[in-house]
Amino acid sequence: MATSKLMPLAEAVRTYVRPGMHLNFAATPGRSNVAVCEVARSFQGTSPGFVLSSTGFHSLAHLLGLLRLGKRYIACFFGDNYPRPRPNPLYTQLLQEGAAIEHWSLWSYVTALRAGALGQPHGLTNSLAGTTLGAELAAAGRFFQLPDPQMPQRMLGLVAALRPDITFIHAPLGDSHGNLAFSAPHAEGFWGALGATVGVIATVERIVAPEELAALREAIKIPAQRVLAVCVEPFGAHPQPLYTAPALGVPGYRDDFAHYTLWRAMTHDAALFERFADAVLRAEDGAAGYRAFVGAERLASLTVQQPPTRRALSSAARCLGEEPDRLRPSDAAIIRAARTIVARVRTQGYRSVLAGIGQAFFAARLARLWLAQDGIEVAVMVETGLYDLDCGPAAGGFLLGYDTIARARRLSAVEDVLGALTCGADNACLGVIGAAQVDPRGNVNTTRLSDGRLLVGSGGANDIASAAAEVVVVTTCDRAHLVPQVDYITSPGRGVLHVVTDMCTLRRATAAESTWTVCEIGSAEAQSATAVLDRIRANCAWALIVPAQPELMPPITAHELRLLRSLDPEGIYW
Repeated sequence: MATSKLMPLAEAVRTYVRPGMHLNFAATPGRSNVAVCEVARSFQGTSPGFVLSSTGFHSLAHLLGLLRLGKRYIACFFGDNYPRPRPNPLYTQLLQEGAAIEHWSLWSYVTALRAGALGQPHGLTNSLAGTTLGAELAAAGRFFQLPDPQMPQRMLGLVAALRPDITFIHAPLGDSHGNLAFSAPHAEGFWGALGATVGVIATVERIVAPEELAALREAIKIPAQRVLAVCVEPFGAHPQPLYTAPALGVPGYRDDFAHYTLWRAMTHDAALFERFADAVLRAEDGAAGYRAFVGAERLASLTVQQPPTRRALSSAARCLGEEPDRLRPSDAAIIRAARTIVARVRTQGYRSVLAGIGQAFFAARLARLWLAQDGIEVAVMVETGLYDLDCGPAAGGFLLGYDTIARARRLSAVEDVLGALTCGADNACLGVIGAAQVDPRGNVNTTRLSDGRLLVGSGGANDIASAAAEVVVVTTCDRAHLVPQVDYITSPGRGVLHVVTDMCTLRRATAAESTWTVCEIGSAEAQSATAVLDRIRANCAWALIVPAQPELMPPITAHELRLLRSLDPEGIYW
């Protein structure tokens, strides 16, 4: 009879985790945030010198940095992603103190974990080349370029394999033998778990009998032999969501948006963090202390017994509420970007749109609704494995949220959506991303400023810009965003033909050009075309072509504005 792998999480951490280890917190797509808490609780007040990796350090993962548990932090995102992507000063501070902050793009990170699991020294990537991001990884010995043996004029990109010592993962169901059942989307997938040199510590919502789990064999993604321990921890992914397919018979739960905001506050409010530390980090049972800290009533309110079904895109035509009070600059930028997406899909025949977080997401959704009205089908995708989103008002405003997952037509993983459909052969994909800085070559910076302050990193933006058929950038028309040269090249400009702002669209015919034509001028304020052009010239240091008869942005109708506002009832995009 197989030995039971069931044990309390604190015992699993105490038994298997040692200082200096590489600990990976897998995102599938939610992390085992309860494991983050337990590692923090077990090693607080020490200097364990961990190497810590995750697709992103945000929300509860800030705890690892707050306690200075890492000597090296590996991720694709550092900061806060709700209500919109924002830097968190914690990571600039860690960098200044001497910790290594190692930036990756999402697809290159997954590729490195995949190579590690397959026992290969390197993985092939189309990303990173020609960027500061790639140069830094190359300097660290983690990215290489070599001539293709069959086509010497072409360079191959290679990323060094990543193999953590222990991977923590959260699953809806598990059994005492170490079998785990998961629901798609799988986000980064299971490569970090399959490649872990010591093994996997799993937290699960519920334990079931082995024979019950055997009936869900297609949902078992990790062989039990790789699993060191199975620990029952309800709400183990909180404050992130857990989507569960009805076949698993276990409730899921929505994002706790208030706790996303709380974790940002705790990174700079010592008194607030002290209350958390007293309730959780000093508790006899940290996981129970955490659930008490959040509150049983609150957790129950997040629970979803039955996932919502996808609603028809025509639901967008229902009553959209009262007349908006005013037009904001963000409204103008998003509607202008949506119109650009519609035009490019019509003329180029793109079959899919990969939406980045923030305003890009709302522009893609709005464009999808308009295209559908004319019978044009295009799938809006999210890099974590969401394909053909429900873009109507019912779908929710947060790109990574539960409702976005639950209403997508197809659920897969980063490897599928980002690796193949966005960056693969014949992708026919239009990427839409944001930018902290963009320069006349179309290069985008979302990683670091010249004064050393960290931004948020690449996420999947480098991968999108490196390989998608075309890229639209959405940003603000001012000298902080439209710069002569970006401080750091996160994403290359090879596919960027349109930069959409709150005051105009800037367009070039090919990526070889560095002079941009000013199109669709107009701002949220009631100003003349001459006044707007004067502001554009003052705010943009690029070489610009201004037509003798500038194209004016068609007026934004009240219906368009109501539709846009209905897509974002929480006010995320502004």
